[in-house]
Amino acid sequence: MLSVYTRHYPPCTQADSNHRRCHCPKWINGTLPTGQFVRVSAKTRSWENAERKARIMEVNADPLRPVLPDVSLRITIEEAVRDFLSDEQARQLAKTTTCQSKTLFQKQLLEWARGESLNFIDELTTVRLREFRASWKNGALTTQRKHHRLNGFFDFCIENEWLHKNPSKKMKPVQVSPDPTDYFTPTEFAKIVDATYAYADWKGGRDFQHRAFRLRALVLLMRWSGLSILDAVTLERRRLEGDRLLLYRHKTKVPVYVPLPPVVTNLLQALPNSNPRYFFWSGNGDPHTAKKGWQRSLRLLFRTVNLKSEDDQPKHCHPHMFRDTFAVELLLAGVSLDQVSLLLGHSSIKITEKHYAPFVKARQQQLEISARMAWDSSTRSPVKTEAVM
Repeated sequence: MLSVYTRHYPPCTQADSNHRRCHCPKWINGTLPTGQFVRVSAKTRSWENAERKARIMEVNADPLRPVLPDVSLRITIEEAVRDFLSDEQARQLAKTTTCQSKTLFQKQLLEWARGESLNFIDELTTVRLREFRASWKNGALTTQRKHHRLNGFFDFCIENEWLHKNPSKKMKPVQVSPDPTDYFTPTEFAKIVDATYAYADWKGGRDFQHRAFRLRALVLLMRWSGLSILDAVTLERRRLEGDRLLLYRHKTKVPVYVPLPPVVTNLLQALPNSNPRYFFWSGNGDPHTAKKGWQRSLRLLFRTVNLKSEDDQPKHCHPHMFRDTFAVELLLAGVSLDQVSLLLGHSSIKITEKHYAPFVKARQQQLEISARMAWDSSTRSPVKTEAVM
């Protein structure tokens, strides 16, 4: 601990080093919290000022003292968001990923932070982030994905030494009850294909005379290839070699080789398109914009078919269900999970197992055998008891 004392000089008549009232120079000596002994001039003749300096020296030397950020080096939230989005762009991430980041950070986080008068990235504490998450009007799954995106953003800030800890990781995770994967039964899929013949009976619009034909080709392609709608819309003709489809999944960049039924290959080869390089896309503009146009057509097709679930409620249909149908039908036919994973272009079999494990035929058969063994043993024991009696 540091203490103050006075060095008396003539004409001062005091001899006590603890005397405070004179105007002689004040000094500081003692031991710092680090164990170092010091004896230095306080550079003041005021006892009160010398005491204040001694306390500041002790605080600055305390190894447990929290390090306050240098205001001149603090990064604003806007600067951190800008650099994070630029890094995602430089990493050549999918446009769907960068668009979701822009929505969360540019449109939501920055706007919320301005409303809360928060300027610097270190002001986004765990408590404030909980308030930010509470402002979202999303379902559980979307909220969970946004939380994961927040974790990535603050990990980026730590890597750049703007923060020491990730405040979003202290937030409790969002609980999501996963819905079972839904798919089209053969009867439902047949109804969808039949509805394409009557699709767009009206006239008008570009290429209206081929609209039903092109939509039917897209539906059959997604069902029998397992392609997502973006991969199907941007499929190049050179990828089709006879009845084999060779392509890279747009999302995972995993090579996929898928055989197609003759009815699908014949339909694709006869498909008219303004750009001979592609089956469906004109090759102009953003492929995601082209995808949205086909999504609108499929929504209209689903409304026309008006499929019902087992409880006679409208079935929620979406384009990805064609890919789910491709996977489920393979698994129900006895194809192994690892082979289905390769055909889907998944980067890991764990992804396939997460979504489609309930449809693995071998697993279902094993569960049925196990259940029957337990059932048989339990029914045999009472019979033996009666025989003994």
